[in-house]
Amino acid sequence: MNALARAIFFGKLEVFRERELEEQLQRASALNIIINAISVWNTIYLQRAIDYLKTENSFDENLLKHISPLGWAHINFLGEYSFNPKNIPKHNEYRPLNIKQNP
Repeated sequence: MNALARAIFFGKLEVFRERELEEQLQRASALNIIINAISVWNTIYLQRAIDYLKTENSFDENLLKHISPLGWAHINFLGEYSFNPKNIPKHNEYRPLNIKQNP
């Protein structure tokens, strides 16, 4: 979790620059909200991927102890973002999984 916090905090070089305690607490709270949002998103999609792999009979239950919802390689912290309204899932829908098939 600390590595994820450092990745998110990159722009401020891991230093709270605010002098007031209240401002520091606000920044720390915002950081925790972002970490929690990433963890929830990853947990939902990890579960969907596991469910998919179980239906394909290609999932080894022993691998569960090696996964974590704290990964962030798929998250663009810096750069440009594109928000196309046509690609936004409707209520109670999910984005498609990026399942790579083994050859």
